[in-house]
Amino acid sequence: MKPITLTMTAFGPYKDTETVDFRDLKDHRLFVISGKTGAGKTTIFDGICFALYGQASGEDRTDTKALRSQFADDSVQTTVELTFDIHHRRFRVLRQIPYRKQGNKSDTLGRCELHEVKDEQLIPVVDRQIVTEVNEKIEQLLGFSHAQFSQIMMLPQGEFRKFLTSDTGNKEAIMRKIFKTEPYQKIVDRLKMKKDEANADYLREKQVSDAILHQIPAKLPTRDALLFTELASEYPNFHRLIAGLQEEHRYYQAQSVEKHEEYTRLYSIHNDKQKELHSARMINEQFEKLRLRQNELQQVHAQRNEMTLLEQRLRAAERAARLEDLEQQVKSNEVEWKRKEQRYHEAAGLLSDANKQLAAVTVSYEQDQAREQERTAVKEELLHLNTLLPIVSGLNEQQSKLAILQKKVAQFDLQLRQNNQELEQQQAIISTQKKEITELESALEDYELHLDELSTITAISRQMKTYHEMVRKFQRVNIEYEGSKEKVDQLAVAYHELENRWIGSQAVMLAASLQDEDACPVCGSTHHPAKAVAKEEQQITKQQLDKAKQEWITIEQDFHAKQAERQQVKQNLETIKLDLQEQQVELERDYRTEQVELEKKVAMLRKNRDVLKKKRDMYTQAEIAMSERLIAIKDLEQQLNTAKRELETKQAIYDHTISSVPEGLRVLSILQEQIRAKETVSWQLEEAWKQVQQQLQEANTLRTQMDSREQMEKQAVAEIKEKLNQSRAIFTKRMEEEGFATEESYLRVKLSLSNRQEIQQSLQTYVQTLHTLQSSVEEIKQSIEGKQPIDIQAMEQQVVTLKVQYEQAFGLYNQSQAREQSAEELYSQLKTSKARELVLEKTHGKITNLYDIVRGQNKLKISFERFIQIEYLERIIQAANIRLRELSNGQYELIRSDRQETRGKQSGLGIDVYDAYTGQTRDVKTLSGGEKFNASLCLALGMADVIQSFQGAVRMETMFIDEGFGALDEEAIQKAIDTLIALQQSGRMIGIISHIDEMKEAIPATLQVTKLKEGYSKTKFVLN
Repeated sequence: MKPITLTMTAFGPYKDTETVDFRDLKDHRLFVISGKTGAGKTTIFDGICFALYGQASGEDRTDTKALRSQFADDSVQTTVELTFDIHHRRFRVLRQIPYRKQGNKSDTLGRCELHEVKDEQLIPVVDRQIVTEVNEKIEQLLGFSHAQFSQIMMLPQGEFRKFLTSDTGNKEAIMRKIFKTEPYQKIVDRLKMKKDEANADYLREKQVSDAILHQIPAKLPTRDALLFTELASEYPNFHRLIAGLQEEHRYYQAQSVEKHEEYTRLYSIHNDKQKELHSARMINEQFEKLRLRQNELQQVHAQRNEMTLLEQRLRAAERAARLEDLEQQVKSNEVEWKRKEQRYHEAAGLLSDANKQLAAVTVSYEQDQAREQERTAVKEELLHLNTLLPIVSGLNEQQSKLAILQKKVAQFDLQLRQNNQELEQQQAIISTQKKEITELESALEDYELHLDELSTITAISRQMKTYHEMVRKFQRVNIEYEGSKEKVDQLAVAYHELENRWIGSQAVMLAASLQDEDACPVCGSTHHPAKAVAKEEQQITKQQLDKAKQEWITIEQDFHAKQAERQQVKQNLETIKLDLQEQQVELERDYRTEQVELEKKVAMLRKNRDVLKKKRDMYTQAEIAMSERLIAIKDLEQQLNTAKRELETKQAIYDHTISSVPEGLRVLSILQEQIRAKETVSWQLEEAWKQVQQQLQEANTLRTQMDSREQMEKQAVAEIKEKLNQSRAIFTKRMEEEGFATEESYLRVKLSLSNRQEIQQSLQTYVQTLHTLQSSVEEIKQSIEGKQPIDIQAMEQQVVTLKVQYEQAFGLYNQSQAREQSAEELYSQLKTSKARELVLEKTHGKITNLYDIVRGQNKLKISFERFIQIEYLERIIQAANIRLRELSNGQYELIRSDRQETRGKQSGLGIDVYDAYTGQTRDVKTLSGGEKFNASLCLALGMADVIQSFQGAVRMETMFIDEGFGALDEEAIQKAIDTLIALQQSGRMIGIISHIDEMKEAIPATLQVTKLKEGYSKTKFVLN
C-alpha cells in the first residue's frame, strides 16, 4: 500500500480541510515529519489508519469521537479521505465520524465509502457502502488487519517496542493476531471441553457405581458371606464383589424354592379347614334365622287389635272426606264476605275525605284568582331588566379587555426594564470576560517556549538518569573488580607456595633414590653430602597442585572478565560524560527537579489553555446573547407603544356605553341577580296559580270517583251475603245424609288425605308382613329338619392359626424371591457400571494427558499454539539480526530464549540478546534505551520481511515510524539512517517523526507541521 493523498477535515488539531499530497515528495521515498510537540505529527498516522480501518494508530486513542477537532465549527463534519495505490490499482476510501451538534439530542450520521479510481471516475468496490463490508475489503486488499498494520507498517510511539520486551503471554497475543494462530488455540479449547465432558462422564458413572454399592446393605440382609466381608474392607475388590453377589443370588434362589413348598402345603390345609367352617356356619345361621323370624311373627300377632281400630277409623274418615268440598265452599264465601265488607267501609271513608279536600281547594282557588294584577306587574319589571342585560354584558367584556390591555402594558413595561437591566449585566460580564481572555492570552505567550524547554530538559533528564545509572554500575563493577583482583593475588601466592613445596617433595623423592658414586640427574655430581630430607609439610601430590592451579586459573579468568567489564563500563561512562559535556550539561544540576517543575508549569499552562478556550466560547456566546437581547428590547418597545394606543381607544368606548345604564345595575352580576330574583317571583306566582287550578280539578275528579266506588262496594256486599247463606244450607243437608248429627261429630273423624293414605299403607304393610313371616318360618323349618346347631369357636381358632402360618410362609417366600431378584439386579448393574467406569477413566486419562501437553503443561511450558509461533519468531529474529549486527557494530544478536518464565508462567517466546563483547547472553530488558530502540526497529522490520514471505500477495510499500531516535548517539543515528535508506531503496516509502537535528539534516525531505497561534495546525512538504 502506498498513500497518494490524505485529506483531513476537522480532524485532531486540523480545524479546516488539510491535504497531505505525498506526490510532492517526487523521487524522495524517505522523509521526516517535523514540528513542535502537540502540533499534530502523530495525527497524520492516525488519519491514514482511521481512513483504512476506522481506528487510530495507537492503543491510547481508541475513542474515535475524541479524534474530532476541538477547533472545528459546529456545522463542519469530521472527515478523513485517503487515496492510495496497491497492486497497480488506485483506491479512494472516505470515513466520517458521527458527532453531536450543539442543541441536538442525537449524533449526526457517519459515512464510509470505498471506490476504485479509474480514468478519474469512482467505481464502487463493495455492494453496500457500510463499515463491515468496507473493512473486509480493505483487509482483503492490504492483507493486514488493523493490529497487523499497526504492528508492522505503522509503528506508533513506544508501542512497537512492546513485542521486544513483553513476556511470552503478550507476545503470544500479538503473534496470534499477526499470524492468525487462533485455530491452534481453539484446539486447546476443544480439548478442554472434551476433557471436562470425559471427567463429568467418569465422575457420573463412578457415582452410579458407588450408589449401587450403597444399595447392597439396604436390599440384602447382612450375613456371614463373601459379599459382606468384602464390603466391610477399606478398599473393596470389584471381582470379589461380583463373586459375592453371584453367591447371594444362588443362596436366595434355593431359599425361594424351599419357602414356596412350605407355603403351598400350609395353604392347602387352611383351605380345607376353611370349607368345613363355612358349612358349619351355614347350619348355625339357619337356626338363628328361625328364632328371629318366630320372634317377629309373635310381635306382628300382637298388633292385630290395633289394626282393627285403625281400619274402623279409616272408614269414618272416608265418609267425612266426601263433605270436604262443601265445607271449603262455605269457608271461601265467609272470607270473601268479610273482605268485601272491609272494602265498603274503606270506600265510604275515602268519599268523606274527598268532600273535605274539595272544600279546602275551592277556598285556595278563590284566593289565588285575586292576585292577577301582582303577576302582571312582575312580568313587566322582568322585561325591562332583560333589555339592560346585553348592554351590561358588553360593559363587563369591555372591562375585561381593558384589564387585559392594562396588564399587557404593565408586563411589557416590566419586561423592558428587566431586559435593560440584564443588558447592563451582560455588558459588564463581557467586559470582564474580555479582560480575563486578554490576561490568559498574555500568560500563554510562553507556552510553546516552555514546551520546547520541557522537551529539552526531559531529554537531558533521561541522559542524566542513564549517566547516574552508569556511575552506580561502574562503582559496583569496580568493587567487584578490586575484590576479584585481591582474590587472584592471594591465590597466586598460595599456588606458588604450594608449587615450591611440591618441588621440595620431588627433591626428597629424588634424594631417596641416589646412591654414592651414582651421578645426580640434576647436577651430575657423584658425591651427595647433604641429601634432602622429607618434612611432613612438604608432602604435596601432583593432584593437589593441579587442583590449586585450576582454581587459580578460574579465578584469574573471572578477574579478566571483570576487568573487561570494568573497562567497557568506564568507556561507556566516559562516552556519556563527554556527550553531556558537549551538550554543556551541568552534571551537578538537578534536571529532574527542573523537569518536574516545568511539567507542573506546562500542565498549568495547558489547563489555562483549556480554560482560555472555554472563556472564548463563553465570550462568543455572551456577545450573541447580548445581540439577541438588543433585538428583544427593540421588539418590546414597539409592542409597548402599540398596547398603550389600543388601551386609550378601548377606554373611550367604555366611558360612552356606561352612561346609558342606571348606576345600581352597571355590574353584570348584580343585574343578573335582579333578573334571577324577578324570574323566581314570577315563576312562583305562575306556579301557584297553575297548581291551585290543577288541585281544584283533581279534587272534583277524586270526589266523583269515590262516590261511584262507594255505591259499587255496597252492592257487592249484599250479593256475597246471599251467596254465603245458600252454601251453609247445602252443607248442613249433606252432613245429615252422611250420618253426622252435628258439625262437631263431623270434625272429630275428619282426616287429611295424607293421614288417610298413611293409615291405609300401614294396614297393607301389616297384612304383607304377617304373610311373609309365616311363609319364611315354614321354609326354614323344612331346611333344618333332622339337623342340630354346631359349636364353631374351636374350629374358627384353628382356621385363624392356619392362616397366620401360611401368610408367614408366603411372606418368607416373597422375601426370598425379592432378595434373589435384588442380588441378580445388583450383580448386573454393578458389572455394567464398573465396566463403563473403567472405559471412561481410560478415556479421561488420555484426553487429560493430551490436553496438558497441548496447553503447555509440560516440562518446557510450551503450548501447541506457541510451538507453531516459535517457528515464526525464530524466522523473525533471524531476519532482525541481519540489520541489528550492522546497527550495533557486531556487538548484539537476538536469540530466542528457552528459559521458563517466573512463577510457572507459559514460556517459549522470550527473547535474549547475545553480547559479543562480553560473550554473555542476557535479557533484552537490560539493553539501554537506544539499544532497545535499535533492537525493536530491527525486530519490526524482520517481522515485516517474514509476513511478506508468508503472504506473497502482501506488499509493504510504506512504513511509518513515530519517535524513538532521541535515545541514540550520533553513530547509532547514522546507522539507523543508513538502514532506513537501504529500506527505501528497495521501493518502500518511509515516514519518520523525529526531533533529532541529525535526522532532519540527513534526510532531504521534510513534512513540516506548523501549529498556528489560534491553536490549530497546517502542513507543508519541504525538499532540500
